[in-house]
Amino acid sequence: MPAHEDSKSISLLALVQAQFHCANDGTIHDSSGQSMMIWNLVDFHRWWHAFETNAAVPLGRKLMHAAADQEEYSLNQSGLLQNGWFRRGKKSVSSLTSRWSLMGWGGYEFETSRILSHLLAPVCSGFALAAVESITDERKKLQWHQVSNVQIQLEMEKDSRSISLAPPPAQFHWDSDSTTPSFLGGKAVQLDLQCVEHGWTHSGERTCILPLGIFQRLFQSVKMQGLVLRPELLAAWELPEEIPLSDWIPFILTSLAVDEMVSLSELPIYIQDLGSWDQLSEFYLMPNGLGTFSRMTALDEQGGIEFELSSSSILPFTVAYLMAFWQRGIGRKVKVKLEQKGVNWVLQLTSLRSYSF
Repeated sequence: MPAHEDSKSISLLALVQAQFHCANDGTIHDSSGQSMMIWNLVDFHRWWHAFETNAAVPLGRKLMHAAADQEEYSLNQSGLLQNGWFRRGKKSVSSLTSRWSLMGWGGYEFETSRILSHLLAPVCSGFALAAVESITDERKKLQWHQVSNVQIQLEMEKDSRSISLAPPPAQFHWDSDSTTPSFLGGKAVQLDLQCVEHGWTHSGERTCILPLGIFQRLFQSVKMQGLVLRPELLAAWELPEEIPLSDWIPFILTSLAVDEMVSLSELPIYIQDLGSWDQLSEFYLMPNGLGTFSRMTALDEQGGIEFELSSSSILPFTVAYLMAFWQRGIGRKVKVKLEQKGVNWVLQLTSLRSYSF
């Protein structure tokens, strides 16, 4: 790699590490306290395809609106853009360009309404919509067209709706206040970052940072959709009855999608003893902002295990990855039992079928 490219990567890594920190509970937060996730882009594409397929309804526009609302909320929270007519200046455009570079989203050309990105079109289109609306102080109607695997052309026209501040992400029963002192601390994120065209890589794989709020907003939309999952999918779950099933639908869809994503990956998942779970958390969960567990206990000789997890907005993904790792490492279909214990959650993973030896 040329020296100037290496210098650019080092500079960008320094900016990322100044902006994002890993907390002691395995979550990642930006300087304003918002939760973040680090995603391999191939994994994200696989996750989304599986999520939408299992939902059995088109969800692309809901994902776009979730991304747009969250980005608008993030821009307001961060104060990245100046107020009033100053927003329309080159400084605001430059600030947004720097943000896309920092997050690994690629680039948006304001003059041509063109996106150059390896991200899913609904997501980066939503980010671009939020940027344009924030600069112009006008609501826009958006259509996107995928021209190539990296080029997306946007068409926007003025919307009669008035501008109002995007609300915070929706809250679910498993959420908590992630800015409380018990969640702070930790260290800067660790990335093997290299700048490449339209983004950056981590350990040679295209990667980006996504706000967890996108998924919270998507889950709220899916909850309101009134989806009904197949009985065989629900049969593997034992969930608290006091919480409406509609809340659990996006939770279960997330787990199914993560399981399919992990099964398609080349991750070496080996579970030999309880110590293997600590290693999986250390290598795959915590560095990516996917949470972790505070306690674990073996339940049986067939790999059954119990985890204690903190209440958190990231809980659907923590549970999903632990399930996927169990099925990959143990090699059996998993039975999931989740129950609330005070402010924490207890997750039990056991074999869906009994085996005798």
